[in-house]
Amino acid sequence: MSILIERQVAAPMRDGVVLRADVYHDPDRGPAPVLLLRTPYGKDGTEARGFSPIDAVERGYTFVIQDCRGTWSSEGEFTPFLQEIDDGYDTVEWCAAQPWANGRVGMLGVSYMGATPWLASIAAPPSLQAIYAALTGSDYHDGWIYQGGAFYLGFVFGWAVQFFGLAGLRRAGVDEATYRSREEEVFAGLMKLRKTCSETPLREHRFFTELAPSPVLRDWLDTPPDDEFWRQVSIRANAGRITVPALSVGGWYDLFAAGPIQNFLALREQGATEAARDGTRLVVGPWNHGASGGAQNVAGAVDFGWDARLDMQELAYSWFDHWLRDEPLPASLVAPVRYFTMGSNEWRTAESWPPTEVSTVALHLHSEGHANSLSGDGALSPDAPGEEPSDTFRYDPLNPVPTVGGGGRFDGAFDHRRVEERDDVLVYSTPPFEQPFEIHGPLRLELSVASDAPEADFTAKLLEVSPEGFARNLSEGVVRSRYALPQGETRMRPGHVYQLELDLLNTSNRFEPGSRLRLEVSAGSYPRFDRNPQTGELAATATEFVAAQHSVHHSAAHPSRLWLRVSDAVRGAWPPLVRDFPSE
Repeated sequence: MSILIERQVAAPMRDGVVLRADVYHDPDRGPAPVLLLRTPYGKDGTEARGFSPIDAVERGYTFVIQDCRGTWSSEGEFTPFLQEIDDGYDTVEWCAAQPWANGRVGMLGVSYMGATPWLASIAAPPSLQAIYAALTGSDYHDGWIYQGGAFYLGFVFGWAVQFFGLAGLRRAGVDEATYRSREEEVFAGLMKLRKTCSETPLREHRFFTELAPSPVLRDWLDTPPDDEFWRQVSIRANAGRITVPALSVGGWYDLFAAGPIQNFLALREQGATEAARDGTRLVVGPWNHGASGGAQNVAGAVDFGWDARLDMQELAYSWFDHWLRDEPLPASLVAPVRYFTMGSNEWRTAESWPPTEVSTVALHLHSEGHANSLSGDGALSPDAPGEEPSDTFRYDPLNPVPTVGGGGRFDGAFDHRRVEERDDVLVYSTPPFEQPFEIHGPLRLELSVASDAPEADFTAKLLEVSPEGFARNLSEGVVRSRYALPQGETRMRPGHVYQLELDLLNTSNRFEPGSRLRLEVSAGSYPRFDRNPQTGELAATATEFVAAQHSVHHSAAHPSRLWLRVSDAVRGAWPPLVRDFPSE
């Protein structure tokens, strides 16, 4: 076998813009199925992103890696997401028509490179047979740029700076010393923005105007949730147009933890063909976004054991062996869902998500009005509340609750006790479990709140507390009140109690006897999310930030409750079954 690498191969798009790719193939073997990876990060770093073109050729494929429009060697202007639909279609069909291709194409990638297969599949290119997409989103507004209406600041700035602050310098051909100097300045500005609450308004911050200037990035700060642009690029909104099966891979601690499960469910339910509906698979492990180069066993401060490791390349190539080379589906992908249960640290399989062997339960928030901090009296119980006083806390956006883990690609499982020492964090815990207790599936929090501010964020975090006290985060969510109030209202009325719903995403965890389940509630997590000024002004343009009093109610008239899916195998008599689940 010989391997020929063709560099900077031109692929014309429908509008005449030329995108360039490197092509790896065996000229002695003749036409072969094609694996296509499209990236905005530069063609040369493929192996560091988890896939080896050489390994692919040795396995019987032609491997094509292309610079996305407006990045590196490709022409045009880079406009994330939307451009990948038509460009993906055109590139797939261009690949299929080349002499080194046999007409069958698969797309693969991680993170934004994982978004490109999904977006191309919306256009349904005829030669596309299957996709593999890991650690990527579904709705690129809610879950990539925003979450629950709050700007995903900690991630977006670090991600966008690569395109809008540095990529232009590379394309302009500046010398290495100039580039390194600018790179140092840009990242120093980024770190300052993440660590401090200075320089307002956010939209006019020096980061946007000098260090990473881009109308796209500033537009993201201004774009309302229900915008036509974001609907066009939403995978779950367009799943009915997708004709090919997908292997969707996610991590419980990933930046885009919601996306892989949302994509799997949408395609299983709405896919345009039987192959898309029945052939799609889901794999979820205990990983953060740092696993994009190959899923590891350590996420944050926790080692989930050697079994948590996963060879993503082997998983992807074995997937394509089935769909592009007609080989049997690997045993690890026969079941539609393969998921890692933390706590017991083991892989399990299921026919659906959540697994069918679970029951819906509700745990109610309780206190005597003093749930503030770890030393407070907050509790979680299946018992419905009676007449209980609310819990009140003062939240100052100039002294925000810090994100544990940094709010970027190296998030994971950490001990949260130092955050729980703050009075602006409400803490609710179950008693220690007397028998094993397992939760698998989506998590929702119904929170009855009031405020003396016209607008606020409410954040929540679910944790496992070990017998020794280590408080390990499992999942979290946020809601910005202006996007969750009754129709027609954007401001909270003083003293009025509103019931808001927080999506805490999904998890799978086994609680051993002696451990507890805990819920944290507050009004921010910085720098993961931007600060709500609590004045009613939009966060992007606000120049004034004020402290406000917020209260969480948990009475019979205004209950607050956490909804879980609990394993029937270990549920026993506690807690009781509840049959309704919010938002379903």
